[in-house]
Amino acid sequence: MNPQERPGVVTLVTDALGRSADLIQTEIRLARVEIGEKADALRTSVVSGLVMMLVGTVFIIGAVLLVLQAVVAALIEGGVPPAIAILIVAGGSALGGIVVLLAGKKTIGAVDPTPTRTITSLQSDARMAKESLT
Repeated sequence: MNPQERPGVVTLVTDALGRSADLIQTEIRLARVEIGEKADALRTSVVSGLVMMLVGTVFIIGAVLLVLQAVVAALIEGGVPPAIAILIVAGGSALGGIVVLLAGKKTIGAVDPTPTRTITSLQSDARMAKESLT
């Protein structure tokens, strides 16, 4: 093989740096896309969680009103069964509200905004860049 056919060190380093720059630009674009995807998922999760929490709040408000109504009825009627029935319904409403609030809270925290694919790819690219320069 003729020595003139082999690329020189400067050409190899220049080529490696050019490819590294292209790779970095590609990784930055990937990071932007992934962060956008995560932001959309987080936005959807927050909206869903807030709606569930709002529904849970409505149940709890209803429960408070029913408990108050039951207390008033119990005081007025002196232990007549309708007050007990109202307390049972109010307890069920409170339980339903608590369940929905907890589900909403869990939904909000379900999305991890860390761009894991980009981090993994950058780590892999860094390893390849080290290997190509050594």
